[in-house]
Amino acid sequence: SPKERRGGSTTTGPTTSRGQKTSRSNTFPGLVPKGKPFKLTAPEPSENELHAACARLLDLVLMPPAMWCCYPAGHIQLLPHQAARLARMGLKRGIPDIMIFWGGVLGIELKRGGERLSKTKTVRTRRGSLRELLGQEDVFPRLMATGAWKDIRVARSTQEMIQHLVDWRVPLRYGGKNAGTR
Repeated sequence: SPKERRGGSTTTGPTTSRGQKTSRSNTFPGLVPKGKPFKLTAPEPSENELHAACARLLDLVLMPPAMWCCYPAGHIQLLPHQAARLARMGLKRGIPDIMIFWGGVLGIELKRGGERLSKTKTVRTRRGSLRELLGQEDVFPRLMATGAWKDIRVARSTQEMIQHLVDWRVPLRYGGKNAGTR
């Protein structure tokens, strides 16, 4: 090579006694770190997995006369014609995922990690007309203004959901210290 003819070495950086290249940052030959350093993190469940876990937990801990139900819109990907049909039937956007009925309606919106409430946006339909899609940031205050809803909160885990129930004094089987009082 041209470098060898000039008397230079073809290797740069640290070398072994046999003249082979080594890595300063890695003492194991052949293992060169790529990208960001490895970091252990707990796997984060999907919103559907969180929804199913909250549903199982509510079935276990909620005591009568309190009741709950879910509003499953948005959790299942629908074909455009299916979504249009449900919209014609009155399905509304921006309603909380879980509704607890206890002295009024209490809403729990399930979100993963850093996700936020949806925002209102304007889209074009297939025919080209503009359509406003209401987001949770606008719908939640409107729900509260009806007087039927007592509170709406975001939960990112089953523990957060239980804490909301305790804060609201919803009767629970395996109660927190305030559970079961109104």
